[in-house]
Amino acid sequence: MSMKSYTTRFCLITLVLAAVAFGAAPEAQAITYGEPDCQDNATNTGCRHPSTVSLSSFQSVSVAAVRCSGTLLAADADRFIILTAGHCVSEMLERLQDGRNEYIGVSFDAKIDRKGLQWTARQYLLGGQGVLPVEYGPHAFNTWVRHYDYAVIVFDIPEAERVTWGGDFVDLSGIPLIDLPPQDYLADKVNASDPLQLTTVGYGVAEYLAGPGEGGNAGGPVFDLSVLGLRWLTDQTYSISLAGPDEHMLFTSQNPARDHEGGCDGDSGGPLFYEDQGVEYQVGITSWGEVWCRAMAFNARVDSARAVEFLACVTAPGARLEDILACGCTEVDSRGVCPSVRNHVGPARSK
Repeated sequence: MSMKSYTTRFCLITLVLAAVAFGAAPEAQAITYGEPDCQDNATNTGCRHPSTVSLSSFQSVSVAAVRCSGTLLAADADRFIILTAGHCVSEMLERLQDGRNEYIGVSFDAKIDRKGLQWTARQYLLGGQGVLPVEYGPHAFNTWVRHYDYAVIVFDIPEAERVTWGGDFVDLSGIPLIDLPPQDYLADKVNASDPLQLTTVGYGVAEYLAGPGEGGNAGGPVFDLSVLGLRWLTDQTYSISLAGPDEHMLFTSQNPARDHEGGCDGDSGGPLFYEDQGVEYQVGITSWGEVWCRAMAFNARVDSARAVEFLACVTAPGARLEDILACGCTEVDSRGVCPSVRNHVGPARSK
């Protein structure tokens, strides 16, 4: 079985969703993943994770393209920074470069209004600039495995000018920044015999699948369009092990046979949280997993040495915009990686 058929990146591209969403639905009783993040997503009331955001690139202000999730990493009077998955930023940068897309936008709303499968930029602040770390990249050509799958999108917009395309002012003063753990926080905490219980948050579509003993994967996934564009969460994701070079990936279980749940299409870039002594740390970023979203997933750690170095660079006190952009690359080559880096697994960051 090829890697491409076994795994899927969890970003959501409109045309892919359309192709899957209208497929035949299995008749068997289904498994549902997660629940709304807010008591009322439509009014952003009673939300557990207001720092989790919807990200999208836009073909125009009327047509969304790549859809991912992210979190509010840093904010001051001059700009704010969103943490997300590297493959989301890679795809968005590529589309901006070749002219397929015009904008990168962010919405803090827990519910994105839509018409059918599509939504506009009405609820989004536009003008994001992606920064991809130089270490991001595939282990080899033609693989879906993305190492060091973290990146940021910088919105260089002063407080008074933070207005969505639809004309609504966005006040970030009441939205908390995420809490990041210290370096190597997970190193001695993750083991399969005593898995950590994690919370996964994102704007992905809830999936319904035939349950164990009811046909398994027969018929494939069915996307529940009633929750498309909603901030969604589950507290039932469990850590298994660390993996990859420098153990920079967090391997998790979302196997419904074990009552585990997790992310799927559209959740890429969204956070995995772990609560420790009353503090909810973002320990990971949703990256990729098996195609039915029902067994396992790999997530980018934010406490690995390279991630900590990159995030310290983009959030350095007093940094100018050009300093932040220089922490990685803002353009990609034909493989979607930083063009100046030949070996994409393990290089040091250029200063």
